[in-house]
Amino acid sequence: MLESSSVAESLRFAVLHLSRGLRGAGKLGESRYCVLSALSASPMTVSALAFHGRVSVASMSKLVSAMVEAGLVQRERDVVDARRVDISITEAGREALAAAADDGVEWLHRHIDGLEGEDIITLSRAAAIMRTMITT
Repeated sequence: MLESSSVAESLRFAVLHLSRGLRGAGKLGESRYCVLSALSASPMTVSALAFHGRVSVASMSKLVSAMVEAGLVQRERDVVDARRVDISITEAGREALAAAADDGVEWLHRHIDGLEGEDIITLSRAAAIMRTMITT
């Protein structure tokens, strides 16, 4: 019988690596994908992005500067509090995020297409179980 701790570790490893492939991180990069994904909902400060990404403010500031240069995000000074600078996604950033997501779906399709029928059924069941886990 399998121990829950070994299943948990195996699942953690698989989910982490699958999420990288699903993000289409090859072209965009995982860090940029995460920032664009966070900003797709609403603008955030560098501090909020750093907290969200679990990195230092200095690291996030450097990443944001590179993304501004690449045209993926822009800095906007708050109209109420001029000290506050929000980072927002640009149209080019939205397009890059969508392309990376599409690449991730294609990546997953390629891997699933190489599986046998029983394995596909098992993955379908596992996906249903995982959806239940994240909604409870």
